[in-house]
Amino acid sequence: MPKPTAGALRVHVYDKLLDGGRPPTISEIAEHFAISPADSRRAIAAMQIGKTVLPDPRTGEIWMAGPFSAGPTAYRVIGRRAQWFANCAWDMLGIAVIADEEVRIESQCTDCGAPISMRANPRTPPVAEGIVHFLIPARRWYEDIGFT
Repeated sequence: MPKPTAGALRVHVYDKLLDGGRPPTISEIAEHFAISPADSRRAIAAMQIGKTVLPDPRTGEIWMAGPFSAGPTAYRVIGRRAQWFANCAWDMLGIAVIADEEVRIESQCTDCGAPISMRANPRTPPVAEGIVHFLIPARRWYEDIGFT
């Protein structure tokens, strides 16, 4: 069975994320491209588009497709079409741009636990009080992306 091109797979992943709030599973990718689940898993692993789409190291399922997380995180982003989870505070702001719509972001202060809610628009900076603190310098984020 021929595997999908990295470009076609990437478009499919982001279309599913934007419309449904989660990336497609290995089985859903296999069905969409009429390939076996094993070929689907290999296609995800072989995408090699930097650190944009990463497979889960244990299962091979899509773990993250920047700026989206495949599973729940502390950074919930609510839009018109779906609810998404961002990988980090930086990524939660990028979802508004990729989704091309105003979103509501709900999170919590990592220091005191106080709830944080803000709106982000793809064309203007977010309006919010407080700060976002990154514990790790950006140049080191991908040393342990799961922690960062």
